[in-house]
Amino acid sequence: MKKITLWLFFQAISFQIIWLFCVFGRNEWLAIPCVILLVHYFLSPCFKADIMVLPLVVLGFFIDMIFTQMGLFVFDSWPWWLMVLWLAFVLNFGHSLGFLQRLKWHWLMPIGALGGSYAYFVSWHFGSVVWPAGPFLTTAIIAITWAFLLPLLVKGDTFIRQKAYQ
Repeated sequence: MKKITLWLFFQAISFQIIWLFCVFGRNEWLAIPCVILLVHYFLSPCFKADIMVLPLVVLGFFIDMIFTQMGLFVFDSWPWWLMVLWLAFVLNFGHSLGFLQRLKWHWLMPIGALGGSYAYFVSWHFGSVVWPAGPFLTTAIIAITWAFLLPLLVKGDTFIRQKAYQ
């Protein structure tokens, strides 16, 4: 197996593991996702760009905190796990989700609406977050937000990664 193929496989699988540990274990199981992220940074073929995309993590987490302040999300404790999950997710754009960079906005929007709302719905279903407004309204708001957020994140990641190696 080629080195880059092995890396993409590791990166995609590691995100799924991080997602599971963050959603099911929340803050209590954060050590494993953090170790996986350290391994990612140690092995990454583009360490510099992976550091430079960190502002996108802050953007995503900030949006979730806005939803929390609005009363759409309620967490049983401060969701450190959500910040770790955002870091793992944003790193995907330059690696296993790199194919999204070739898609136009009109394709990224439905992917964001469906994928984003599905991931949050599963998190709600398994009790990682409480949705006081109920699943229908909250899912609709998340879908609309993610229809715009995913294209912004993908295009932002592309822009930052291009600047990283100029």
